[in-house]
Amino acid sequence: MAKIGNNYEAEYENTEKQGGGGGILPHMYAQLQAESINLPETKDKKGFQAEITFEVIAPEEFKGRKFWAYWTIVHSDGYQHGAYKYGKPMFDRFGRAVGEEITADTDTDDLLFKSFVAEVGIQVGNANPAGGFYKNKNQIERFFYEDANAKEPVPELGVIGDGTQGKKLNEDRPAPAPANDNRPAAAAKPGAAAAPAGRRPWGAK
Repeated sequence: MAKIGNNYEAEYENTEKQGGGGGILPHMYAQLQAESINLPETKDKKGFQAEITFEVIAPEEFKGRKFWAYWTIVHSDGYQHGAYKYGKPMFDRFGRAVGEEITADTDTDDLLFKSFVAEVGIQVGNANPAGGFYKNKNQIERFFYEDANAKEPVPELGVIGDGTQGKKLNEDRPAPAPANDNRPAAAAKPGAAAAPAGRRPWGAK
């Protein structure tokens, strides 16, 4: 049992916009519940995460399977902090899906073992600095609401297509080099200036 805390900013309206035991789940619509929620401090000591274990209730063939989410829900840098910008709205959407408007006084026990329906996707692991890639993981892509303001129906539960369409690459995963591409690198155009060191290539216009 843990109170969310006085630094939690209640923003119920953010729940409208939506965008990880037992191996990777397929891309599917599933009935879920939160089995446990812990609130560890973030690594930079400037906020807190919601460390959540989600358990599948249905479809029956996946009942009891689990995956995890780590959402930054409080951070002193606010929406300037990327993990908070993602995690805070996700936590609010989760609250709405289980019928709780999360505020500073919300207790994590109030969010446990309450069923909701969500689209479960697959996040492809980023490159590991030590070599290879981190493991793929499941994540919630969309929550479906059953309150009076819900704008879309709750879908039929089950695997979507062949279960692989929900895979998403993380931003820092490099694209694989073309197979057997032994062509020499293109020569620089005469007079072309080198990009300043440290400049992000996508900043060029």
